[in-house]
Amino acid sequence: MRKLSTLLLPLLLTGCVRAGSSPSPTATPAPYYQVSADPDDLILRIDTGGGFVPMSYLLTHMPQWSLYADGRIVVQGPMIEIYPQPLLPNLRLMRITPSEIQTILAEADKAGLLGPDASYSAGGIADAPTTIFTLTADGKTHRISAYALWQDVEANNKADEAARAKLLEFQGKIGDLAALLGREVTDEEAFEPAGMRVFVRPFDGGDPVQGVEPNRVAWPLTADPATAGTPTTVPQTSCVLATGQDLATFLTAARQATTITIWTHGGLEYSVMVRPLLPDEATCGGEKSE
Repeated sequence: MRKLSTLLLPLLLTGCVRAGSSPSPTATPAPYYQVSADPDDLILRIDTGGGFVPMSYLLTHMPQWSLYADGRIVVQGPMIEIYPQPLLPNLRLMRITPSEIQTILAEADKAGLLGPDASYSAGGIADAPTTIFTLTADGKTHRISAYALWQDVEANNKADEAARAKLLEFQGKIGDLAALLGREVTDEEAFEPAGMRVFVRPFDGGDPVQGVEPNRVAWPLTADPATAGTPTTVPQTSCVLATGQDLATFLTAARQATTITIWTHGGLEYSVMVRPLLPDEATCGGEKSE
């Protein structure tokens, strides 16, 4: 028995030391970012636009990627390669979980999107678009922009160059959500807007293409396109907001239309452009009112 006790003593001593020692350090918990409880509030938007484009393009321009508080992501889908193209854009809907929103926000934090607002310019290139990252978390909205982000251009200094590289890397991760989130995120569902900005102006003869004749569609709304709507920055162009039953009525007609369709009402002819409202938008000119 004495010999057996001698053999057990080191094990017993080891157990005593472990029991009385300090606990091993634990991993630092992942940061948690507070997001809005309103499902329609914007969390993150990536939008590339501007540059040398016509004013009418700015009216109908859609952001590339918008993430909302309930996990919906609205993206631009591919358009059919045909002339003329359909009037209605192809907006797609993806869905992610609250924990996946946190994953994206953590990557955005690493990319500097939760820091002070900043604008990164670059030299050596003209009339290029600007990429704007808009992020809202922890009760604050941050706006970071970078001119000609994807171009190999000369930044103002090393700090700006490093910041631009982080933004470009983050944009690449957003473009491959399967790799970032570890699962496939499909865009098989169409995004159905709650409203539509309908831009209408007198038909001016258009830009005819040989062999392509525009079709004609009757203006479907009760509002007279000659007098209704809100004036825009484009001359002779007004914005009519279609929601509810007006939206359903308009969409029925718009599905028959292309970008060169002639719309008719009261013996007059009109051209129409459209811009679907995103969940954080409610008017012809901007975001939802508080």
